[in-house]
Amino acid sequence: MERSCRTASSGLREGDALPKAAVKRRHLLLGGAAVASGAAALALWPRHPAESAAPRPSQAAVRRPNFIVILADDVGWGEIGAYGQRKITTPRIDRMAAEGLMFTQAYASSPVCAPDRASLFTGLHSGHTAVRRNPPRHGDLPLGADPTFASVLTGLGYRTGLFGKWGFGPESDGPDHPLSHGFTDFFGYLTHHAAHDYYPARLWDGRRSVPLDGNEGDEGDLYGPDVIMDRAMGFLRDAASSPFLLMLTPTLPHAPSTIPDLGAYADKEWSGPDKAHAAQVSLLDTYAGRVIDTVAELGLADDTVIVFTSDNGPHEEKGVDPDFFAAAGPFRGYKRSLYEGGIRIPFVAWSPRLLAATAGQRSTASIAHYDLLPTLADLAGAPVPPGLDGMSMRPALTGQGALPERPYLYWARVHAGSTRRQRALEHGRGRDAAAAVRFGRWKAIGFAPAENYTPPGPGWRYELYDLDTDPSESHDVSGRYPELVRRAKGYMRESWR
Repeated sequence: MERSCRTASSGLREGDALPKAAVKRRHLLLGGAAVASGAAALALWPRHPAESAAPRPSQAAVRRPNFIVILADDVGWGEIGAYGQRKITTPRIDRMAAEGLMFTQAYASSPVCAPDRASLFTGLHSGHTAVRRNPPRHGDLPLGADPTFASVLTGLGYRTGLFGKWGFGPESDGPDHPLSHGFTDFFGYLTHHAAHDYYPARLWDGRRSVPLDGNEGDEGDLYGPDVIMDRAMGFLRDAASSPFLLMLTPTLPHAPSTIPDLGAYADKEWSGPDKAHAAQVSLLDTYAGRVIDTVAELGLADDTVIVFTSDNGPHEEKGVDPDFFAAAGPFRGYKRSLYEGGIRIPFVAWSPRLLAATAGQRSTASIAHYDLLPTLADLAGAPVPPGLDGMSMRPALTGQGALPERPYLYWARVHAGSTRRQRALEHGRGRDAAAAVRFGRWKAIGFAPAENYTPPGPGWRYELYDLDTDPSESHDVSGRYPELVRRAKGYMRESWR
């Protein structure tokens, strides 16, 4: 029997204009060097007309932006309406893309979850992070001692909340807990594998394990994502008076395709897993709308940057057919693959005032999740930790110039497992370690001779694609451009530490 999803309604409908701010955030009083860096970083941000006519506030009163990052789990580039999806409805994210800045060449840092999230948190690509693969069935891989964007923002006085999947475990308090990595608030799943349960027997509230009576993993009375969303909205209301970061990491639409209500898809003549998967994506869209509506209700829309993205390409697990939905869009590849379909993901940034100059635009800038830490630090006026692989996306977000050119983007795949379609696509190499680099229009993929990652060299096989003319990576041109392959090998070698 299907259960009804307990998600709150905000009262705003599609097409409605966002209400004017009814609640003003207080100014955060800063001192010393933080004042100077914050004032300088925020000086170029747009100002209200009324503020422009009024005397400038003192340098000691700096309003820092709020940040909300919504990280979906296994949503492919083509599973959002704004990116071309036709079977699954995502009206709120589509509206977010229409009103904000939509990136068409954004990349996850890895073709699987754990290393992408590690990279996103730390600003290091998958050749430098402490986590380079998904954890084994019985165990967890700790994030390590690298700073996170939460720790950077907490140092500026931000309240920082993570709600949903952490994934670096273990199921206990200790140095690998999110509260030990810069977050001031946490509610959700601590471990990677615990997050596979949509009706979890327990969740973590800070450093305390909380039972959810009646839940048994795959069935129960309390749908985990709904419970997490309720707590996240409570954090948003509590933190409204100070600068904050809300990191929302629902497990939707990761397999299994478990959902209490199939909604508009119940009567479709589709397979059961495909109907449930579509309902999961649409519920995720509802969550995104709920976040935006709550921000508007609290009068925070002018001071908040909201990002929606996904941790890797589409999955084909537990009966879901990604080809039925054209989930990778025009690209080939799935989760676990270093072809574009496995790593190119949706990325939308929305802020009616702070990003007004790029509202309604599409960006072809090549960005990756490891750019998020330096971007949030830059926008908040925080010093960027040295030695990062990412760069600030601020010029692209604000329309204040082009992103600096960088030599290349890099990905590694280590023991990613395999699935049927992915194995067929990679001609038996689906379990082998691999690496990829994109430099300008060129994309090279190297396959190691076994599951263990070794520095690219003898025994590796390489493919090369011109993404400008062949975005679906259908024509390997490595034989025509051996000098480009040698260049790519060099990038791969220098990126693995």
